[in-house]
Amino acid sequence: MLVLESTEDGKKVEEILAQSVPESLTVYGSVFHINRGNPLNMEVLVDSWPDFKTVICKPRPEEMVDDTNIYTNLYFIFTTDPENLRAMLRTSNVINWNQCLQIEGPQQCLDNVIMSIAELKGMEVEREQSFLFVRKEHLGDSEKSPSVNLEVNAPARTSSHLRARDDQPAFQCSPLSVAEAELVNKFWINGGNENSLKVVRQCIQTMPNFCMRGPGGKPITWVVMDQTAELRMGYTLPEYRDMGLFTSLVITFIVFLHLQWDDFPFHFITSKDNFRIHSVARTVRLWKAPCGYHLWICRPQTSAS
Repeated sequence: MLVLESTEDGKKVEEILAQSVPESLTVYGSVFHINRGNPLNMEVLVDSWPDFKTVICKPRPEEMVDDTNIYTNLYFIFTTDPENLRAMLRTSNVINWNQCLQIEGPQQCLDNVIMSIAELKGMEVEREQSFLFVRKEHLGDSEKSPSVNLEVNAPARTSSHLRARDDQPAFQCSPLSVAEAELVNKFWINGGNENSLKVVRQCIQTMPNFCMRGPGGKPITWVVMDQTAELRMGYTLPEYRDMGLFTSLVITFIVFLHLQWDDFPFHFITSKDNFRIHSVARTVRLWKAPCGYHLWICRPQTSAS
C-alpha cells in the first residue's frame, strides 16, 4: 500500500470518502483530522493512486511499538471492493499480525475478509457490533429519515453556563484539563488501565472535548472526541443523572463543532443496549445508520491463551 504524504492528496481522499458516508465515516473522520493538523499522528494508506479502492487509517509506526496495546494498534478500514482488500491484506504487511490489534469500520462486508485473513494469520478474533448514530446528511439516503434541522433547539444552549431545567442550578461548561484524565479514564467503559489513560490524555490535549462543572469546579458530566470524530468516553456522575445535563452538554458540543467546520463528521458509536445514549442521540437529531458499526479485536493465538 501507498502512504499519502501530501496535503493535496489528503484533501482528494477526503472529498471522495465524503461521497460514501456512512460506510466510510470512520476513515473519513480520521482523514478529516489528519488534514487539519493531524493531532494524533495518524497516516493514510491506499491500495493505489490516484485511483483507489481501499483506504486504511492507522497511527504512524512510531506510535505502534507495544505489541500488546490494542489502544494504539488500530486500523480503520474502508473499501469499495472487498476482494481488493482481501488480496491486499493477504500479501502486504500493512497490518502487523504479530501484535494484538483492533480493526474497525461501519461496513459489514469487512467481516468475511477480516475473519478469513485473521484465521490464515493464526489470530484469535473477538467481534463486536454496535449502533452508529450520524448526522442526517451522513445517512447517504435522505429517504431513510424525515428532514430535520440539527440545530432546531441548539441556539439557546450555547451559553457557558447551562441549566438542564429552569428549576436546576447553572453549571459551568468548559473543556477538560489533562489533570482530569484519570477521572475520565476511571469511568470510561473501555478504560480503567494505564494504556487507556494515555489515550484519554492524548484526546483531552489535542481533540475537542467538553464537560459541565458542579460544586468546586469538579466535572460532573463530560464527552471527548477521538481521532475518528467519534463522541465518546461520555459519562455523568450518578448523583447528577436524569437532569438532562448530558444532553445539554452534547448539544453545546455539537453547536461548537458546527462553528468550527459545518461539515464536521461527528458521530456516536454505542452498544445496542445503551438506551440512554440512544435517547440522547435522537434528542440531538442524530440518526441510526443502517450499516451499524463493526469491531474486530485480534490477538495472536499465543497471546490469546
